[in-house]
Amino acid sequence: MPSYAFEIVNVFAESTFGGNPLAVFTDARGLSDASMQALARQMNLSETVFVLPSTQANARLRIFTPAHELPFAGHPTLGSAFVLQRQLALGSDFSLQTNAGVIPIHHADALFTLQANPARERDAGLSIETAAAMLGLPVDAIAAAPSWLDTGSEQLLIQARSRAAVLAARPVPALFVRDACLRPGRSVAYLWHEADNLATVRLFFAQDGAVLEDPGTGSACANLGGWCSLHQRYPIQWRLEQGAVLQRPNVLHLTVDAERRIYVGGRVVALAQGSFHL
Repeated sequence: MPSYAFEIVNVFAESTFGGNPLAVFTDARGLSDASMQALARQMNLSETVFVLPSTQANARLRIFTPAHELPFAGHPTLGSAFVLQRQLALGSDFSLQTNAGVIPIHHADALFTLQANPARERDAGLSIETAAAMLGLPVDAIAAAPSWLDTGSEQLLIQARSRAAVLAARPVPALFVRDACLRPGRSVAYLWHEADNLATVRLFFAQDGAVLEDPGTGSACANLGGWCSLHQRYPIQWRLEQGAVLQRPNVLHLTVDAERRIYVGGRVVALAQGSFHL
């Protein structure tokens, strides 16, 4: 009976029970795609990672939500970096292969940092009024019409006028599923506000007809950096706070340098380990 070891870590965590939980199966050789999806559904976390050998990087990551596979996600990449650095005795600089490409990783001062891909932006065709309605907010809470950003995982970015507006959002499921739709079965939006280099952010996504919230989203942080890189908001060094409404605080560090390179970092805390016998 094959045995598959896993570790559970909290990513973007400032304390033991903060951050966004992640399961990492450290050697997924022999698992089929269907088995990976079934295990991700069993773990029932935002994402579960399956590690495989790579000829392009130090390891290859397959990233699954309980419902589907993702080309890239930030907290799984950084959490896997933490696990693999210890397991493989990697140095402070290494790389991990995702379905969206090879991601450089740097570790220093207790932070794991990834370099994201350059951003692409496209118009969402949504008005401020539509964005406000689907988030359950007044029209004057939204600063600008939304747009789709993609540094590896495409998401709808919506800028709010205040931190209070971000925290007050209560998405309306029917409107959200329709208006934040990337493709059938995938609706996702990232609401953000920044002042004095501190950003308050929330990531909403639809699943089985309900709208859920992610406590800490590295891919969306990268997309926010992409927006900054495309809108002359660089160089920057921002602290992002996410997960407050869920009572699951996450802290992310976003840097966009003078060359418009995008970096997302955070701390990782080891929590548990075990194995599945299949």
